[in-house]
Amino acid sequence: MADRRATLAALASAAVVGWCSRPWGDGPQAQIDHPAPDTPADREAVRRFREWQKANALPAVYLEPVGPALATPGGSRIGGPVWLPAGERWPTDAKGVPMTFLAQLDFAKLPTLEDYPSHGILQFFIGHDVYYGADFNGPGGGSFRVFWRPTLDGVGAMHLGKVRNDLKHGFDTNSPLEPKSVLTGYRLAGRKGTHEPTITDWRFQRDLKDIADGRGRGGVNRLVNAQLEKHLERHHLGGNPDFTQDDWRWEPKYQGYDRVLLNLWSDNTVMWGDAGQGQFLIRRADLLARDFSRVAYQWDCS
Repeated sequence: MADRRATLAALASAAVVGWCSRPWGDGPQAQIDHPAPDTPADREAVRRFREWQKANALPAVYLEPVGPALATPGGSRIGGPVWLPAGERWPTDAKGVPMTFLAQLDFAKLPTLEDYPSHGILQFFIGHDVYYGADFNGPGGGSFRVFWRPTLDGVGAMHLGKVRNDLKHGFDTNSPLEPKSVLTGYRLAGRKGTHEPTITDWRFQRDLKDIADGRGRGGVNRLVNAQLEKHLERHHLGGNPDFTQDDWRWEPKYQGYDRVLLNLWSDNTVMWGDAGQGQFLIRRADLLARDFSRVAYQWDCS
């Protein structure tokens, strides 16, 4: 894993359009600065920030890899085998390159969330290319597919992707999945909880601009660092999206993407560039309508 991360970091820094460079122009920045000594302004900023976090918290299901994926149509998983209806081919990109099967959510076997389905399957495929199918100029574009299957009735079969390791690097530089994730996959167990936004969320700049610009920021930075140490990054659906760098939703045209279909961090199952994360977001109105045709997909890394 360490070798893969180091190699991906080098590839990212060498890319003409950096994998993990920020492509969003003059949007808000969210870097953590050096904390200042504790002051009354710090304490007041922390109080307001905590109120803001709690006010914007959303129910979530945290997803934990717990072993090999089951070779059955149902079940939530990262990678591994996937069920496709009879006559449906493995999805490809515009050039005919087979996509990467990234993950599946089986809502009937996960804790229920308001607004989200109580049954049915979502399958996530991403392009097999240097950007993992993402379009860094527009998260609504790119090379990816999200399949909504209300049921798994009918004739179909299990299919398995191929490991496509780069001979030079010894792993697949066009996929975030580790080889075992492709061939076996990892079963995901769900646990219901609450997920709060943090300083990378675009609304932090909107709602607490004076703090974002520096007033009491030292206290907020110390709090956020403590939160990150206490709550290790976890895969989740629902809740708020997480970002390694900045929130691409700062542009008004993307601010309607307010619900998380899937947020995957980097671990021993998946590695987004240099230990980043990827997310699939949807507008609440589309989620309620079970319309998964306008999902946005993006990822970033450190």
